[in-house]
Amino acid sequence: MKILFLSKYNRDGASSRYRFYNYKPYFDENCIQFHIKPLLDNSYVLNLYDNRKIKVYFQRIFSILKRVYFVLFQSSNYDLIVIEKELFPNVPYVIEKLLLKGKSYALDFDDYIATDYKLNNFKKLFLKNKIDKLSKGAKFVTVGNHWYFDEIKSDNLIYLPTVIDLDYYSKTKKIHKKDITTIVWIGSLSTGKYLNLIIPVLQDLSKKYSIKIKIIGADITINDVNLDLVKWNESTEINELLSSDIGIMPLNNTLWEKGKCGFKLIQYMACAIPVVASPAPANEEIIENGVNGYIAHNEKEWYKYLEKLIIDPSLRENFGKSGRSKILSSYSYQVWGDKYCGYLKSEYK
Repeated sequence: MKILFLSKYNRDGASSRYRFYNYKPYFDENCIQFHIKPLLDNSYVLNLYDNRKIKVYFQRIFSILKRVYFVLFQSSNYDLIVIEKELFPNVPYVIEKLLLKGKSYALDFDDYIATDYKLNNFKKLFLKNKIDKLSKGAKFVTVGNHWYFDEIKSDNLIYLPTVIDLDYYSKTKKIHKKDITTIVWIGSLSTGKYLNLIIPVLQDLSKKYSIKIKIIGADITINDVNLDLVKWNESTEINELLSSDIGIMPLNNTLWEKGKCGFKLIQYMACAIPVVASPAPANEEIIENGVNGYIAHNEKEWYKYLEKLIIDPSLRENFGKSGRSKILSSYSYQVWGDKYCGYLKSEYK
């Protein structure tokens, strides 16, 4: 069996890395031949972060043309095409339908890209039902949380959470300090905006307790807070998490956030770190409130739950152990690797 994975990014893109590239050992073990062809290369991501708009624009056009050529003239060499989200952002369904005509394909979602298509007054004229139509034509659609089952109008959805490698996350938090508590957030430049939701909480806590706020992967200014800005690096992210005490995931309450997969929480909990997060479908699947973390619905609850964890190291330890147990049982490649390969093989038969 030969599968073509049309990812959005190369390995440096988190969604592509965790939902495609990291399954390589399991593809090999299950005799699945595969090729991953990203739409956008690493230079695109770097130019995007550096706000080089002209280079980004021309790279997008070139990337689209390359993918059109590949789908038209080389994809026939594969038994199945697995597409990360869609072939092309902001391109009408009819074009993707023509390119995929006669081909067996599947889709994968860990973000709800249809949000903009449904809410933007101009885009919804041409794109409102694109994802539903693509999904109905797919062999199957893998989704990162169960909320999608009510949102995407298709009967061929399969739950596939974004998960971690237990061998990579083999170390866990051992010592829970009493002198200073480090609250950690990990993400990207685009998701750093969510931290603004709890800045007043972090400032108020800093006035009363000895805490440090570690931000991995984003650049943000928070006045009157002991702030530690850390550049994200795959080789150091686990050690940065292990040197922290509480993991946080604030989110807005919009259609876009409902499609997120709670991966920050999975990373924290894999390291045996207790968590506090905003309510969102995936977050509420992952967190058992009062057992391995807390769901905070407003600023008052954010303060209350963070304060409880700051002043009680034994509570942090107990929550951390419980969270790690949940990851072991439900959110690892060791659990999902062969399952995913089984989905791929069964759809090929």
